[in-house]
Amino acid sequence: MNLHNTEHDETRWVLVYTTNTLWEAEVVRGFLRSHGIDAVVMPQVDTSRALTIGGLAVAKIYVPTAVFAEAERVLNTYRQQS
Repeated sequence: MNLHNTEHDETRWVLVYTTNTLWEAEVVRGFLRSHGIDAVVMPQVDTSRALTIGGLAVAKIYVPTAVFAEAERVLNTYRQQS
């Protein structure tokens, strides 16, 4: 998925959440989607060492810019439940 404007897709994406575990990123994405917010996970895992947790395994969650404020409100609820 391209997170930048292209001539075919006008959606702009913005970083809304960062975590050090891919599983938490998937949970957060699911939480956002359950609230009707499109979200994508962009993992930056150190595959040479197969690290999936810690500082070398960053996962970022992006949402469309148009729903960023709503995503922040939903994530505040997520943080309070965690």
